[in-house]
Amino acid sequence: MKISVYIVTLNEEKRLDKTLSAASKIADEIVIIDSGSTDKTKEIALKYNAKFIYHQWETYCAQKSFAEQQCTYNWVLLLDADEVLSEELIEEINNLKTKKTNYHAFKIKICNMFPEDEKPRRFTQTFNVIRLYDRNFAYMPPNKFNKDRIKVKEKAKTGKLQGKIYHYCFLNIEQAVEKYNRHSSELLKTLTVEHRSFTALRLITEFPYQFFKYYFFKRYFLLGTRGFIQAMTLAGFRFLKIAKWFEKEALDREED
Repeated sequence: MKISVYIVTLNEEKRLDKTLSAASKIADEIVIIDSGSTDKTKEIALKYNAKFIYHQWETYCAQKSFAEQQCTYNWVLLLDADEVLSEELIEEINNLKTKKTNYHAFKIKICNMFPEDEKPRRFTQTFNVIRLYDRNFAYMPPNKFNKDRIKVKEKAKTGKLQGKIYHYCFLNIEQAVEKYNRHSSELLKTLTVEHRSFTALRLITEFPYQFFKYYFFKRYFLLGTRGFIQAMTLAGFRFLKIAKWFEKEALDREED
């Protein structure tokens, strides 16, 4: 089994080196699709002999679908530029490459990390998603919407790997706010296409509800001040999505 690792980037010089250093230990090919970085992203990518391709930004999903299509091998691993393979996962994937498998796709546990973390905190948020898969049986949808999740074809067998991916979801508060502001605008496109609507009550309650969900239900209160800040930031992101929808509705009515 040979594996192509594909990543989309935009000005990721501060995190990409660590991501590629780990990915290069399992990759037979690294494909990076960049939407116009002005920092040292390309320089870092070429250091690892990555195939570096410019592609104008559309949406997260469309960008990743394009990246997938540039891969040489059927087996591919999707990584974000802020994700690092754990040593356990590297060993597990390398062992998998030497054997015949009955699975067509594998779920991998993603662990959220703070910038200073070397390993996941005890109560950190995790989620399991398909990241390693055979393109004959699974694929990244080529649509323009912000639903960048792998689709598995009927009758494909899905397994689960034990190693983890470490997700360094933000560098600092400024970068996190910029990221979530951009991401909420991407989500607005999906809401518009799906003809979603919201009430004024949802607008008013969204922030406190989301903060309560993240801080208590998702146990961010166990992560100290970092957890409190992250819960507030994520609640703000969820609020922005609704607020931008209301703004768009008002502007559309003015145009009519």
